[in-house]
Amino acid sequence: MTTLVRLDAYVARVPLPRPLLLANQTIEAREYVVVEAEDANGLTGRAIGYTRGAPVDAVVSRMLKSAWLGSDLGDYPAIYDKTVRAHSFQGTHGIFWRALSVADIAVHDLLAKRDGVPLAVWLGGSARPVSTTLAGCYPLANQTEEGLDALVKRMAVLPSTGIKVTSSGNYALDTLRLKACRQALGDARPLIIDLYNAAHDAESLIPYARQWAEFGMGWLEDPFGFDALDDLAQLANALPYPVGVGDEQAGLKHFDNLMRYGRIGVVRLDATTCGGVTAFLRIARLATSRGVPVSCHVFHHLHAQLASVVDKASIEYMLPETGVDAIDSLIDEDLEWGSTGLLPATRPGIGIVWNEQVLREHRSKWLRSGGA
Repeated sequence: MTTLVRLDAYVARVPLPRPLLLANQTIEAREYVVVEAEDANGLTGRAIGYTRGAPVDAVVSRMLKSAWLGSDLGDYPAIYDKTVRAHSFQGTHGIFWRALSVADIAVHDLLAKRDGVPLAVWLGGSARPVSTTLAGCYPLANQTEEGLDALVKRMAVLPSTGIKVTSSGNYALDTLRLKACRQALGDARPLIIDLYNAAHDAESLIPYARQWAEFGMGWLEDPFGFDALDDLAQLANALPYPVGVGDEQAGLKHFDNLMRYGRIGVVRLDATTCGGVTAFLRIARLATSRGVPVSCHVFHHLHAQLASVVDKASIEYMLPETGVDAIDSLIDEDLEWGSTGLLPATRPGIGIVWNEQVLREHRSKWLRSGGA
């Protein structure tokens, strides 16, 4: 019997060296929610995710803590499903699902640690090298063409399977940035462009997106809002390369609709938002059954474990020197590169070695301004 005796959540807010200038927002800091789950033997599981400016920690405390404390985690799948049913009014997107996701991951970290094995092994797979794409070509304050060229050339020496460029919100400028990245990359590895849900409609996007095909695109990512299935299908039908969607979304039925009606060709999946490890595996299995590849969204320590048990799954990695994320400041040991991608940690659980001092320094009350 494994009894859950503590479930705590708090925020760690880490300023970025330079603001990210995205189409719809400016991000000056990364704000994370950290959830800790402890059993009666004093073993602790820990998970981390973005708050996106929402009080995710408060939701864990108000909507999950009282219901889960004292539970026997030997029956955890039933606890999870009961929690989802009890909060059906919350739908399948938003703050509740972020809270449920990170709490579920913390529990899985605890359970795998209890059995002394990596999470991938605990889930019935093996910790194996995973295909890895690089994300780092974000629009930054004071960015120069020379800086973008140098960054892509730095990425080119790593054994990745693609490089992601984030949209500036200006399609003509994005065309120039993609062209510059292709010239700097100098090989056939695909480029990916993330539109950050900023496109207004398929009709205005399609002429530019078709032109981008000449730069060797892997996929076009997150063009519209959550439920723009008609626009997604129109865009997907018009392009010679796939559309990838899902990294901020949740719900098995919703992902079914994205594939069935939105015609997406890549399922973008993030366990910290889609419903945790539990929902991640359900959605990934649905995608696999339809022959649709899964691309995991950031949090590479966690997703390296999960991608190891899913066919045709890849993960995403942000180089620390790009300054577009801050997770590296909270950990003491990063994953190593193999010949085809990053290697999952072999320590029990997710395998993260946390920098406890830095985590304490950045622990804060919930702040709205500038964090995502």
